[in-house]
Amino acid sequence: MIKAIVVLIGFSASLALVEAPALADGSAELTDQQSAEVQPLPEMGPPMTEAEQDAFLRAVVVCWNVGEATEAATVTVGFDLDRNGKVVGEVRQIGGSGGSDAAISTAFGAARRAILRCQQDGFQLPADKYEQWREVEMTFDPNGMRLR
Repeated sequence: MIKAIVVLIGFSASLALVEAPALADGSAELTDQQSAEVQPLPEMGPPMTEAEQDAFLRAVVVCWNVGEATEAATVTVGFDLDRNGKVVGEVRQIGGSGGSDAAISTAFGAARRAILRCQQDGFQLPADKYEQWREVEMTFDPNGMRLR
């Protein structure tokens, strides 16, 4: 049995603190490079249910050929989906562990093929929750599949 944890990335933001150069009067001024325009957060919509997340994971797992790897390597991949549930751009390797570089490369290839093979006309995902599933991070682990 393959176990799964699903976490869909959606919109994320990070904040970096920068030190502004001090002016003669002791105040600070940000340069154009250090200043940033604040954008409103997009509407995230309702969260995906556990059943919706499980269905998405099952749609990928059926195409995953674990037997391709000679070592039990784990690989994490990331990919973006359009509103029709189709992969946009490349499936990216985010990380890998539990084996040699060759085993991790083989595991990534198997994961990439599973995602692309199973998407067919697009993964069946709830349209009103697009912001929840437009960016996906999925961990392929022969000992337990996880989706982030």
